[in-house]
Amino acid sequence: MKIEKFAAITRNVIRNQGFDGFQPTVCFPEREEVRALAGVPEDEAHEPIALRWAAELAKPDEEYLVAFKHSAVEFKVVRFLPGNQEHQVYAVEA
Repeated sequence: MKIEKFAAITRNVIRNQGFDGFQPTVCFPEREEVRALAGVPEDEAHEPIALRWAAELAKPDEEYLVAFKHSAVEFKVVRFLPGNQEHQVYAVEA
């Protein structure tokens, strides 16, 4: 899955549910599985928590994408592929 596609899906979720309670979310495209991590405090950095959590759920050499709060008005998506990683920060409002 392209990083832009997961960002668009994430933005739609945020539009429908709001950004205040947005929790880290991981997508495993091959499994067609999406999971959210509940209970991450707003005042803690979401990135290290989200990346560690997603890595623990991933199978070896599996593609996955993780979205999490980056700032009060931005979210970040990180895409992991075997031997490669890319990331992009997106504004909540397009």
